[in-house]
Amino acid sequence: MINYKNLLLLSLISINLLACSSVKPSTKSTSNYINNANLLLKQSQADDALESANMAIQQDPDNGYGWLVQAKSYQQLQDYKAAETSYLRAIDIDDENTEFRLAYANFFCVTQKYPQADLNYQQAIKLAANSESELNSVYISHGDCYTSQNKLESAIDSYSQVLSKSNPPLAAYLGITYAYILQNNYPRASYYVSSYDGIVTPELLQMKITALSGLKSANLSAKNKKILANRIKQLKQQLATFDQPSAASQAAEGNQIMAVKPTPSTKIANNKIKLSSNTSKTISAMDSTPINAAHKSTAKTDKAQSKTNTPIKTKSPQARPSFKSRIKTSPRGKHYIVIETGDTLYNIAEKSHVSSTKLIKINHLKTDYVPLNTKFFLD
Repeated sequence: MINYKNLLLLSLISINLLACSSVKPSTKSTSNYINNANLLLKQSQADDALESANMAIQQDPDNGYGWLVQAKSYQQLQDYKAAETSYLRAIDIDDENTEFRLAYANFFCVTQKYPQADLNYQQAIKLAANSESELNSVYISHGDCYTSQNKLESAIDSYSQVLSKSNPPLAAYLGITYAYILQNNYPRASYYVSSYDGIVTPELLQMKITALSGLKSANLSAKNKKILANRIKQLKQQLATFDQPSAASQAAEGNQIMAVKPTPSTKIANNKIKLSSNTSKTISAMDSTPINAAHKSTAKTDKAQSKTNTPIKTKSPQARPSFKSRIKTSPRGKHYIVIETGDTLYNIAEKSHVSSTKLIKINHLKTDYVPLNTKFFLD
């Protein structure tokens, strides 16, 4: 005799198992789409990022990160109305998420709606109260926003909130250094950028070069002038090593998506230099001391690479294609080039007849460093 109760129980169990098996692949797929979209955004491939974000939302419309990456894609494509709608959708899904609120604040800063930006930064600070890393991110972003408005004292205060804690991130040092550079306070800028003892990056080297170069007009002794010139030369040589693509990266180019670390960045102003009377002390204190451990390690690597590369003889390089022939057009009609070895913000500005200030704004830069193999928009 058929036991209908058992049959009913078995049916319910089967339905539950089917439901569980259908959820897991969807969740994994959503995460993959979101990660891929974020990777594409780092390479300024906003159209492809948007497509991946849309797939994530289709898989799981209740995942706020799908809406967040869609918003960032629209923002990079300068479709600000659609971007704001997507930001609001993400916040509506999780209004206690600091990352969502901070991204929304940054969006208002980029679109120069500063009162709305300040309001959302304050809300993000409240949400991040129990997380030091999140709180640091909010203060740094708020400092960047103040700097973009030339509210430099407010920016310095914001960065100082982070620097007063243990192990502050590099972005706080870069931010406060740049704010002091804009104030023409090169001794102070040099002090902060030299205080960072973490991993050496191109952004750090570029900021050190800029801060130290500002000290050239100071009333220095011949000895300190020589020390300063040698330090700047050394930093420029070290920076040049970052611009040399490795054989591995050349082989990988075009065959796979490369992870490119986003650069916080900053335009370097060509302002007149005003220095305090204690500049000579600053130079002596900074340049009589050896470079930090991370710097030394990098220098050793550079020396080893130099020995390896010196004996190699190559054929005369082919003529580099003209700048005009390198310009491509995105599906949305925006012109761009792909950054190659030898490109700098200033020679791109000269060749494209677009001011460096405008290029910084278009590409959301904070320093004048332009990473290799990334799209660089001209309009």
